[in-house]
Amino acid sequence: MKQKTIIAVSGTANIGKSITISSLGRQIVAAGGTSPDDVTAKDYRAVINYLGKVIGIQTYGDTEDLVQSGLDALLNHNCDIIVIASKGYGATVDAIGAFAGTKGYRLIWTSPYEVRDSSIPTAAIKDYGASHLLLMVNDIISGRL
Repeated sequence: MKQKTIIAVSGTANIGKSITISSLGRQIVAAGGTSPDDVTAKDYRAVINYLGKVIGIQTYGDTEDLVQSGLDALLNHNCDIIVIASKGYGATVDAIGAFAGTKGYRLIWTSPYEVRDSSIPTAAIKDYGASHLLLMVNDIISGRL
């Protein structure tokens, strides 16, 4: 792993940030990760031990206070990778950027996949997006990213 990393999943309300990130947590556990936290809920904060690294996940983050408290809590767990939800603008973006800059994390911004014509069920496209996030996590751990 080259550097500690934050993956910020950003966007407006109700586009599936939480669903995508919560699916990622379940996929990490299914791939061999272990966590004392409940990753079966839609909204949660969890710490997962995976491939010798500590992954922190927070599925919610629509306010600066929620984002900041989540980042602080996950930092206290010495997370190598943090995946967190964020609005796509304003104070939450600023809080994540400031945190990354002062705590030595690089920052990757991404957005949930969307299908607006209902041709793919919401759960299916969010799970698909989460599987791509899992590939990113694996590539970060392996040093490819």
